[in-house]
Amino acid sequence: MFFPKRKLIAFLFLFCVTLLVLFLSSREAAYIFRTATADISKIPLSIANALTHELRAAAFFHRSYWDNLKLINQKDEMEARLLLSQGVSAENDRLRKLLGLMTELPYKTEAARVIGKDFNSFRPYLLLDKGESVGIKKYSAVLTPLGLVGKVLESGRFSSKVILINDPDLSVPALIVRTQEQGLVSGTLDGRSKLRFLDLDSEVMEGDLVVTSGLNMTYPAGILIGKVKFVGVESSGLGKFAILEPAVRVSSVSEVLIVV
Repeated sequence: MFFPKRKLIAFLFLFCVTLLVLFLSSREAAYIFRTATADISKIPLSIANALTHELRAAAFFHRSYWDNLKLINQKDEMEARLLLSQGVSAENDRLRKLLGLMTELPYKTEAARVIGKDFNSFRPYLLLDKGESVGIKKYSAVLTPLGLVGKVLESGRFSSKVILINDPDLSVPALIVRTQEQGLVSGTLDGRSKLRFLDLDSEVMEGDLVVTSGLNMTYPAGILIGKVKFVGVESSGLGKFAILEPAVRVSSVSEVLIVV
């Protein structure tokens, strides 16, 4: 009983093989078979191609990311170098002007750097990196190539504190360049610089330049204080006054000269 089953299986196998051979012997059948197998083989190839494409895209993105990051870093470095170069150039220009002024002035001065500022307190001031060790004394005048900054209020051995021209306790003998009229410049409680004690018939007008008159020992003559931007009559009605636009913007001052 076992052997007839084996014969039957062998017969069916040979029969199927014969049918397959006959089927493949025709061109059309062969074409169908090849097409089917080709379609089946395309599946893993498509998957492989897709994976390759994604890997290439990921590699390109990764490379582009680092290339862009490198370019950004190079750009930042170039901008930093440019800013540094511009800063050094501006500082050199300021120092040249300062040294030029030192040689032109008929009195002795000492150059100093601003190492501290306070414009928020009741009495705004600058802190300088030089003091009594180089001859800087209390009440010495402080200026830049643009004009008067203020005067030394306190002088230590290696530093000085400077009050500004808009300080109420500052009094600077002044001269209107155009009319040669004299007055006194001092600060106001609201932080302005005011030229006082002008005659009621004074010809002062907006735009006039005001300089130090040299009538005291603190401020040498001819230092620019500022420009008139408003003219008014004192509340007493006995004279005029002028509000000045200071020649020096103290918030941007980095180096100064001190009269010694």
